[in-house]
Amino acid sequence: MTFGIHHTCLTVSDMDKSLRFYRDGLGLTVVQDVEEQGERLSRETEMEGAHNRLVWLKTTQGNTLVELLQYIHPVGKPFPADARCCDVGMPHISFLVSDIEETYRDLCAMGVRFTAPPMACDNSTFEGAKTAYCYDPDGIYVELFQIPVDTTRFY
Repeated sequence: MTFGIHHTCLTVSDMDKSLRFYRDGLGLTVVQDVEEQGERLSRETEMEGAHNRLVWLKTTQGNTLVELLQYIHPVGKPFPADARCCDVGMPHISFLVSDIEETYRDLCAMGVRFTAPPMACDNSTFEGAKTAYCYDPDGIYVELFQIPVDTTRFY
């Protein structure tokens, strides 16, 4: 029986740039920063000689981790510049924030590109919720999501 989600993984091209975004910009905390290589990793990924840098991050209140992976060997292809939200397999990760307007301003000051400023969600999601989409350093969609404090639906 499935009882929870442990982590979401994003493969990144430059760990230091990604840490500036996820750790410094979004305020996630690094739990572990290690390099992996060897037989298990090669078998698991089906890539001979696989070698990566793995960083586990957590939010201040969540139980779900974010795993960032940078492959040292083999180096992966860049994320497609023309990727769109509707493309099959396109990831996005959504972070709950306490003040979406403040987070938006802080990330904009860091040079983060947004698709639009924060806006109210329609009632199919959460009444009173706000959302904004931006791009991480590799062009992966990241959603900021602010819900009313009295909302308990969906979790």
